[in-house]
Amino acid sequence: MVRVFLGLCLPGLMLAQATDPGPVQASSQPLYRVDVIERTTRAVNYGYRTVPTKIDLRGTVLAAEAHGEAQVESRRGAVQIEAKVERLPPPARFGAEYLTYVLWAITPEGRPRNLGELILNAGDKGKLKVSSDLQAFALIVTAEPYFSVSQPGDVVVMENVIRPDTVGKVEEIAIKYELMPRGHYTYVRGEAMPQPVGKLSMDQYEAMLSLYQALNAIQVARAGGADREAGETMRKAAELYEQARTLQSRGAGSREVVMLARQATQTAEDARSISARRREASAGRK
Repeated sequence: MVRVFLGLCLPGLMLAQATDPGPVQASSQPLYRVDVIERTTRAVNYGYRTVPTKIDLRGTVLAAEAHGEAQVESRRGAVQIEAKVERLPPPARFGAEYLTYVLWAITPEGRPRNLGELILNAGDKGKLKVSSDLQAFALIVTAEPYFSVSQPGDVVVMENVIRPDTVGKVEEIAIKYELMPRGHYTYVRGEAMPQPVGKLSMDQYEAMLSLYQALNAIQVARAGGADREAGETMRKAAELYEQARTLQSRGAGSREVVMLARQATQTAEDARSISARRREASAGRK
């Protein structure tokens, strides 16, 4: 039986401490399934503009009080995006499997690009500064089980809104982009929430959150058959996760734990992607 991760719901500096996520356990039950649905939004072509411009980020019905903005500056060969959001609820509000928020750029053709993770502070605020080679895109924020997902889930909590002073060509055709439906990341069955046993600093919280994300990514990949289709990559992910757990249990610096845990998360997502591609190729040959 797969152990399901336990959400850390309280953001900020005074956070309830969760117990150790625990070792990775194998599962033979196919728990992961990818179906897709569509959603629409509007994109802006920022072109090669040297003057920064802003676009609003507004909460959807899932997070109606959330709001923010993104400053976009186009430079030769890259676009710099600085997003700030506030009044976002903890991601676990949408289900125990949701541990973080991810900012996405969606091209006019509907192709998603993971721009990075939005980690909330004690005031339910988050910010992210990132560069991208895309020139035309829409911005959305989704709740996700881990930071390195390659396709957005359908828990869309924020979308860009064109401001009167937004500089750029607005793509009039609404973008249709595919989403993974809620509830298909993990199989949850009666696992108890750990009881608070202390307080965590923000650094300690990020370390523990990174461990939970790594465990979740490994479980998702294994449930999708990655042990069979991408065994070597999965073993590497599990090794990195156990190394991160060991460092955390020995009181190592949070930075080292986060680094290894995030490597484990990305490696597990790579294994899941490899497995999915191989299954698709195998199905195409039949």
